[in-house]
Amino acid sequence: QMNTDLAPLTQALAAARSAVAAESVVQPRNDAAIRTKVAAVKTAELALANARADAFAKIQASPNKFAQAQVAALAAGGGGRGGRGGGGGSIPDLSPDQGRMLYQMDTDLTLLMQALATARTAVTTAAYAEPRNNAAIESKADAVSAAELALANARVTVFARLQASSNKLAPEQVTAFIAAGGSLGGAVRPFTQPEPIDFNYHKGYVSLFDGVSLKGWDGNPKFWRVENGAIVGESTATNPSGNSYLVYRDVEAHDFTLKFEIKIEGAGGSGLQYRSKTGIPWLSPIPPAVTANVGPVNLNWMMTGPQADFWPTNGADTYSGQFYSENDPMRIMAWRGQVVEGAGLGTRHLMGNIGDRKVLGDLVKKNDWNEYTIIARGGTFIHIINGQLMSVMVDDDPKSTNNQSGLFGIEIEQITKISVRNIWLKKLN
Repeated sequence: QMNTDLAPLTQALAAARSAVAAESVVQPRNDAAIRTKVAAVKTAELALANARADAFAKIQASPNKFAQAQVAALAAGGGGRGGRGGGGGSIPDLSPDQGRMLYQMDTDLTLLMQALATARTAVTTAAYAEPRNNAAIESKADAVSAAELALANARVTVFARLQASSNKLAPEQVTAFIAAGGSLGGAVRPFTQPEPIDFNYHKGYVSLFDGVSLKGWDGNPKFWRVENGAIVGESTATNPSGNSYLVYRDVEAHDFTLKFEIKIEGAGGSGLQYRSKTGIPWLSPIPPAVTANVGPVNLNWMMTGPQADFWPTNGADTYSGQFYSENDPMRIMAWRGQVVEGAGLGTRHLMGNIGDRKVLGDLVKKNDWNEYTIIARGGTFIHIINGQLMSVMVDDDPKSTNNQSGLFGIEIEQITKISVRNIWLKKLN
């Protein structure tokens, strides 16, 4: 109840501290403004300490009086004072170099932050002292003011160096940094959750499809077109494609994250090729009906390499999300629901299970749009559909076709209509 009664004063103190943190990252620095904000902290600190002393005196005069050890523990815990620590908040789109510089800044300021924390604890301890000592409370509040000013002056100096570097924080990052108390959290950075899943988050990504044309894409025009803002591949009984690919020629990548939406209407299947090559002899037989329709196989429109499989219909829905090596004897390397470790054509080992294959398959939408994410890092490949992890493959053979830089492409197979849109790539190398 005491903390509830003191909540407005606690909130006022937290706001005053945030104002100091905000002022200490202003460029150019304004020493007079920093001193004004620090003075406001002292006023708020003193008001809270005096109110706490009054409230605690009533408790100690009641039958519920705290023992000396309890008082010491309460003071050490901050007395339930909100906003005591600061630091460790999430800063959006923080690059590794920015993170390292902020961490180094925390390291450089550690002694001053510790001194401020000690001074704040001393104010709380003084507020719980019996008998009450107003002079001691005032003295401890002065010590907080001095420690707050020392930290703010040091922070404004080191933050100026950060903002003068190539790792300068963007305005929204500065705002988040202030909200975090002007600290990344340092060695005592608290546990935090990652940002929520946001399939439409595209910062750092480039679009591989302009929504209106096949610019950059290369494939047999008998099967590929743009329709209603999507790339469409269609194979019919009178115009069969067999295995045919639409190749994106403008980017070659090794490590990346790729996001796209995909839909299949009716039967048949598809997949998204990555790290793939064209021009390699085709291993599987070409159906006579396909040869009669398109002539001899055109290897420029055939792809060899890893594939994020997608077969939501026609009894093949066990395949969606699996890791498949197209036009290679390795073929299915990690089925949906599996974490697999291997090396090229060598023995593969099931390392863990993600979930039941059928249950995972129920998350794949039929005749509707699905959000597909592919993550490739080194020899590790991760396939995610509609926010659910579907398969993980680790290929430790550096000579494997899975581990070569290559192209992206969309597959069409059998009699089907596929649509792909919103294709976004974050390329690392």
